[in-house]
Amino acid sequence: MTVVISDEPLMSQLFGPVGQLADRIRLHVPHARDGRRWDLTPHPDKAISQRATLLAALADGTSRIHGLADCRDVRANLRALTSLGVGIRATGPATAEITGRTLDGLRGSGLVLDAGNSATTSRLLLAILAGSGADCTVTGNELLRMRPMAEVVQPLRELGADLTELGEPGRLPVRVRGSRLSGGTVNVAVDSAQPVSALLFAGSQASGPVRITRRTPARDHTERLLRWTGVPVTESDTELLVTPGRPRAFEFAVPGDPSGAALLIAMHLASPQAGQELTLRRVGVNPRRTGFLRILRTMGVRVHELPVADEGPEPVADLVVSLPADLTGTEVAGPLLVQSAIDELPLVAALATAATGPTVIRDASEMRDKDTDRIATTVRLLHDFGARAEATADGLVVEPHRPSVPRHISLPSDHRVVFAAFVLALLSGGATELQGVSSAATSHPGALDDLARYVSVDVL
Repeated sequence: MTVVISDEPLMSQLFGPVGQLADRIRLHVPHARDGRRWDLTPHPDKAISQRATLLAALADGTSRIHGLADCRDVRANLRALTSLGVGIRATGPATAEITGRTLDGLRGSGLVLDAGNSATTSRLLLAILAGSGADCTVTGNELLRMRPMAEVVQPLRELGADLTELGEPGRLPVRVRGSRLSGGTVNVAVDSAQPVSALLFAGSQASGPVRITRRTPARDHTERLLRWTGVPVTESDTELLVTPGRPRAFEFAVPGDPSGAALLIAMHLASPQAGQELTLRRVGVNPRRTGFLRILRTMGVRVHELPVADEGPEPVADLVVSLPADLTGTEVAGPLLVQSAIDELPLVAALATAATGPTVIRDASEMRDKDTDRIATTVRLLHDFGARAEATADGLVVEPHRPSVPRHISLPSDHRVVFAAFVLALLSGGATELQGVSSAATSHPGALDDLARYVSVDVL
């Protein structure tokens, strides 16, 4: 599935040689296999891997992180940290020891830190560097330079950050001249976890407490990690308060990615094996990340969570999934549900084409500010497969209509939409050619191997 190319020693030691994911594939008719035991493990959580490595870089001592996600975004995270002088040593497959530095120890004069396609890396780096001794520029690839940064830049400036946009206002690249940040109250005006996480990192190293007001609770991995490592964070639905403090060093095993589990579940339900039980091992089941599972239950899917003992800050469980009858249409609405499933909504839309009634997704305007305008690109993908869907201002409506088999589809540069294409290809039940699948490597380079469990894949 991959072509091996050279990579720097740290990445090779952690993950093996970097793979160049195929960009053009041909899929055959999906397998129909009976009697197989479907017992799988999703890839490690990308969002938690990024936050944990950044936290370890600031911690008092040497931390050890097991099961880091191998994907472009995490590699960009680690490259940025090593460029800033953070000591990172591979001690085993996907296991790193990271020796923390004080903010004054993060010094880089004239460095340009490339976050690749990772909005999480870029936004959190801006916050960490803003209170450090560094003078750096944070940038990214063409897609990332189109994404909004104002929701991070403006509140950081209110805390005293010296940030200069070098291109279009509110976009990367941004130059950061680090200095000690002040405490205070700042507001996050979007329904997204990344600005809140950035401000929590900034507040943990500020000269006084930082109060963050927000509209909607989103994923709280940063809050959990900070508390777990001794940094006080209190929260309500509308605000958080972080008290400055240096995190203590830690040892942590990254749980399985809920988004990766969602892809495995969606492909299984779209395949001829949909009637067979699927078990997924050691999945992170943080309630603010499991909206996809709640949506599936409203569509008639049985999902059982079997808790797994874990010493980290995140709840972990084995998932057992079965489909006793046809999928039914549903309504996905409300900021809390939407935020907890924001990355999986293209998968919901793909599955909805095979449901017995319409599916309506509302309150999801944040989808327009992802790697692509994910409302528009998801609807376009559904149309390419002959499905019936319509974009709305803050979501989409999918009418039940089984996908047909297109001869060829060119996919947008958006890993979440690529994953939805895998599901639609399985639902269509026939052979097709997909161009642009290499974007899957943003979060999951092994996605083609997962797809190949259900259908033969030829690399073209």
